[in-house]
Amino acid sequence: EQLCGDIGNAFPNAYTNEKVYVPYAGTEFGERAGMCIVIKKAVYGLCSSAERFHAHLADSLRSMGFTQTRFDNDVWIRKDESGECYEYICTHVDDFMICSRNAQRVMDEICSVYLVKESSKGPPSY
Repeated sequence: EQLCGDIGNAFPNAYTNEKVYVPYAGTEFGERAGMCIVIKKAVYGLCSSAERFHAHLADSLRSMGFTQTRFDNDVWIRKDESGECYEYICTHVDDFMICSRNAQRVMDEICSVYLVKESSKGPPSY
C-alpha cells in the first residue's frame, strides 16, 4: 500500500542557524509591537531553512525507527511490526510517500508529529 502527504508549514518546525531580526514588530505581536524581535524558527526564504527542516524531519524519522539508506538520504527504511517486511518513506523537502503493508499506521505516526495537509493525504496520483 502507498500513501502520500505534504507537511503543512514545514519550515517553522525547525530552528534556524541564521540570525534574523525584525527591527519593528507589527501590531500582531501585541505588547511586543514596536520592539526589535529575533526570529528563531526556520522561515521560508532563508538560505538554510530547507536544510534545517530536512535535519528536523530526519531526527523525527529516526525516532520512529527509520534509517536512511546508503544510496539516497531521502529514502528511509525500517522493519514493520512483524519483522518480516520493510516499510519505506521517500521524502522530498516537505512531501513524502509511504510504502508499507500498513501505510495508514505510518501516516498516523507522521501526523502525530507534523501537520499533514488533509488535501494531500492519499494514494499517489501520476
